[in-house]
Amino acid sequence: MRKTALFTALSLCLIYSEAGFSEELEARSVIKTIDRATLSGELVAKIIKIPKRMGESFKKGDNLLVLDCSIFEAQKQKVSAERDLAKTKVKNARELNKLRSIGAIDVALAEADVRKNEAELRIATLNTDRCAIKAPYDGKVVNLMVNEHEIVGQQPLIEIVGTTRLEAEIIVPAKWISWLTIGTKLTLTVDETGKQIASQVSYISPAIDPVSQTLQLRASLNNVQSVMPGMSASAKFEPAN
Repeated sequence: MRKTALFTALSLCLIYSEAGFSEELEARSVIKTIDRATLSGELVAKIIKIPKRMGESFKKGDNLLVLDCSIFEAQKQKVSAERDLAKTKVKNARELNKLRSIGAIDVALAEADVRKNEAELRIATLNTDRCAIKAPYDGKVVNLMVNEHEIVGQQPLIEIVGTTRLEAEIIVPAKWISWLTIGTKLTLTVDETGKQIASQVSYISPAIDPVSQTLQLRASLNNVQSVMPGMSASAKFEPAN
């Protein structure tokens, strides 16, 4: 019995060694964010307010930059008034048509004016909506390229990074492909804080690097508190078998 047990143990050691399990099943990783963007302006206008500065947090929908859009607001009011007037003309044209004072073509022309003014009002509304650069997701400001009172156009204004959707990018030996699967569990130990984070493989590259014989993975994090993009970590894998 003791010989059988010893033989079994040696056989398992050999199998694990051939599969790459003789290593600690650890690899280096970098924490990255899925959401990162440089937001640009769409209007030529003066910056009147920058509510969020470099390093400050924001929520989705918060104003990151506010532009002086007095001229666009005035244009919207003008087009809105023209639309209301066109609606009044349509109503009057329909009443006159009932009385046979004007023809159907006059009613159609009045209705076309309403549609034209409504389209112009939508354009004016889009311009006023662009007067505030809003956050597309929760995150932090990485860099500001402008200052208050500057007149800007279609140019980069502010760089932001998301803080809620983080993942780890990991490079592992290519031979691990024999047991790696989507969902393989691992534990990340963050270098900067020592914090341990439970994770799982969410992506496996479909190609192996022929020079380094390595494979790129991505892992989703179960907890992103106190974790920042750019942090490095050791990834310790837990194969299912």
